[in-house]
Amino acid sequence: MIERRHFLAAAAAAAMLPRGVVAASPRPVIGVQLYMARELLAKDFEATLAAIAETGVRHVEFAGFYDRDAAAIRRTLADNGLVAVGAHALRADMDDAEIDRLIAQCAGIGMDYAVAPVPLVPAYRALVGKSDNPFRDAIAALTRDDFLRTADRFNAIGGKVQSAGMRFAYHTHGLDFLRFDGRYAFDDMIERCDPAFVDFELDVGNTIAAGVDPLPYLQRLGRRASLAHLKDWRGPIEPAVDRIPPTAPIGEGVVDFAAVVRAMTAAGVRYAFIEEEETPADRVIAAIGSAYRHLGRL
Repeated sequence: MIERRHFLAAAAAAAMLPRGVVAASPRPVIGVQLYMARELLAKDFEATLAAIAETGVRHVEFAGFYDRDAAAIRRTLADNGLVAVGAHALRADMDDAEIDRLIAQCAGIGMDYAVAPVPLVPAYRALVGKSDNPFRDAIAALTRDDFLRTADRFNAIGGKVQSAGMRFAYHTHGLDFLRFDGRYAFDDMIERCDPAFVDFELDVGNTIAAGVDPLPYLQRLGRRASLAHLKDWRGPIEPAVDRIPPTAPIGEGVVDFAAVVRAMTAAGVRYAFIEEEETPADRVIAAIGSAYRHLGRL
C-alpha cells in the first residue's frame, strides 16, 4: 500500500537536480485534461469551455474534438482566453493516413503537443464481447515485445509530429509498470523511444496506483517529462496495473502534491494537467476550480 509518508521521504531525493537541469526551472503551468469534462463537452462544447475558463484555468489538453474542426475550436478557445496545449489524439495502431489527419488537426488548432494515450494493446479488440473485462484481460496478455513495437512506432509518429512543428508525447498508465524479465515495461519505453522525437507525459496518479513512486521517474526523465497528469486517490491503495483506486478531490487524498510539484519543477515539466476521472458531471467544474486553487497554493 502507498501512503503519503512515502512521498515525503522521496521528496528530498527528487529535489536533487540531475546534471543539466537548471535550478531556476519554472513551476509547471497547471491546466486541465478535458477528458474530465467529457460528458459536459458532449452536451454543450462551447458553454463547458466557457465555464472552465471562469475557474481561472487557462490551459487545456483535449481528449477528442467533438465533431469540431480546427477553426471552430480555435474560435471557441480565443473567445474564452484558453490555450490548447495538446491533445490525446494519436494511437500506435492507427494507419498513416489517420495519423496525418489528426496531426493536421492538432497543428491547425495551434497546439504544441500531440499525445498518444496508450501503447499497443493487441488483444483488446478481439476480447470485446467475449470477456467480462476485455481491458483487464488484454493487459494480462501484453508482452515485452508489444511495448518495444510501440516504442518503434512512436519514434516514427514523433518524426511526423515534429515535421508539423509540434512535439509528440506518450502518456503513461498503470500498465506501463508491468514487469518483464524483472524490469518495468516503462523502462524499456524510456530506453527505446528516441529523445529527439518522443517526450513523456507521466501520469503521477496512474503511477502511484500501480504501486510505483513517480518522483524518481521525474528525476530520471528530466525535461523528457515535459507533461504530467495529476490525480488523487482515496487510501489505502492496493497497487494494480489494470485498475485505479477510488478518486479523491485533488488535495484530499493520499498524494503529497507539494512533493510532486517540487519534483516536477526540478525535472522541468512544462505543463501539469488536472484529471479527476470519476468526478460526477454535475461537480466537474467546481472540482476543476478547487484543484486549480489547491495546486496554486503549493
